[in-house]
Amino acid sequence: MNPAMTKATTRKLIVTRFHLLLLGVLVAITATAFVKIKAEVGLPVHWGLNGRPDQIWPRNQALMIFPITGVLLTALFAAIGRFAPPEQVEPGRYVSEAMLTGLLLLLCALQFSLILIGVGSDIDLVRIVAFGVAMIALLLGVTLPNSAPNAYAGVRLPWTMKDRANWAATHRLTGILYVLAGLGLAAVAWFFPDPADMLPAIAAALLIPIVIGGLYSFIRRKR
Repeated sequence: MNPAMTKATTRKLIVTRFHLLLLGVLVAITATAFVKIKAEVGLPVHWGLNGRPDQIWPRNQALMIFPITGVLLTALFAAIGRFAPPEQVEPGRYVSEAMLTGLLLLLCALQFSLILIGVGSDIDLVRIVAFGVAMIALLLGVTLPNSAPNAYAGVRLPWTMKDRANWAATHRLTGILYVLAGLGLAAVAWFFPDPADMLPAIAAALLIPIVIGGLYSFIRRKR
């Protein structure tokens, strides 16, 4: 059998039916928003450090930001799964799928929030973002320990890429840290909804696990 044909038949795409379902939900929420929100209503598209919107766009432009972002993200992950060598994609498949799932769920939540804002509800979008990022951190925490050295997902440092034992130990630790970060961020969003508390917590939840994981991998390499 032709090796190229074998590779083509065994290739698994990153974008699953569930991802397409989430993208369809995002499109449906957007269509509902155009019906529910009056054309003359402006919608926030950017928030300052105080948690208050500082940029307002017309309804049509504002409602297209998240669905366009969702389509571009899905297309990017689909292109990686379709054209990248399978041996570079498969070891990090779980992480890539979880990341796309989390991002699409977050976009759906944000678009639904715009509907509520557009019809006059008082909703804290920064808090929703915090909960969304917490969910993504939890997904990363669960999937990172199941990954192996690959070209697209994980703590991709020269020494982790060359040493599978280093990779496994680093991603086991980083996964635990992301789970703790996700739970911590959710707690901050629930008990301390002030943007002055949530915004640093969001940054910390995303950065601290990966920084500690990278430092740990470097120390392990030295040993």
